[in-house]
Amino acid sequence: MIRSVLENTKWITRIAWMAAALLPNSLDADFASLGGAANLVVEVQGWVLWAIVLIALWVLHPISLTVARMVAPLVVAEIAIGLGPLAWNPARIIAALLAAVTTVFIFTAEFGGEQVQAGVFGNERRYVLRIPAPLVLPTVLGWLFFAASAGLVPLVAVSTPWPIAVPVTIVALVIVWFVPQRLHQLSKRWLVRVPAGWVVHDSVLLADNILIHTYELVGMQVAPAESAALDITGLTRGSPLEISLREATTVRLTAFAARVLKTLDIVHAKALLVAPTRPRLPLGG
Repeated sequence: MIRSVLENTKWITRIAWMAAALLPNSLDADFASLGGAANLVVEVQGWVLWAIVLIALWVLHPISLTVARMVAPLVVAEIAIGLGPLAWNPARIIAALLAAVTTVFIFTAEFGGEQVQAGVFGNERRYVLRIPAPLVLPTVLGWLFFAASAGLVPLVAVSTPWPIAVPVTIVALVIVWFVPQRLHQLSKRWLVRVPAGWVVHDSVLLADNILIHTYELVGMQVAPAESAALDITGLTRGSPLEISLREATTVRLTAFAARVLKTLDIVHAKALLVAPTRPRLPLGG
């Protein structure tokens, strides 16, 4: 049952996201203390952010994955914040729940897989890799800076004197431009099945992608607890895959990965650990 639901994340997210906005007052702003101009800004902002996510849900692409995951929580927060001023309007509550459910699905492995698969070139199958553990906190902090910049600065711009509004807006624009580009690197980390074999595509941990030809591959399995394979998962939690090779291959690590693994930036290994978000998917097809 759960598997069948997850396999339809594309349509569930689209329908739930559209339904959330179609409910009465779902994205209306009614903050008496803000004034008419600020209310208008909040309302327009809510609809713009909602539309951005809607486009990302219909236009499948790795960029859409980043956009949906960065912007959808902002819309959920705006709808939830509006529950107080709107006296817990039932339609608003349902809209908040639908938006929240959509956001949960947006962060599933199945949704991520559909988005990155839409950007393939030729005959290949992409499996999204889990975020490296040392980047979890920086990613959360980066998103919080992005959320504050995208969500609060428009209000600052219309409700504060220009000597304050101008520099704050400039800083916010820099953050809104810079942070998504950095976080988008996490949406471009894949284990890829290609006609010639497999590719580990990860610019965060690898200075060069790793191509493993089919004739070089001994086996691929869920890694045992005491695996001695080279860990290129970024020390992420969960069950990684162990890829065993006939001969040692050269792995060129980024400076960040070398620091995490406490090793040189060039390593030779006969076995590798990678961490797809669903580790059994590559094994099953």
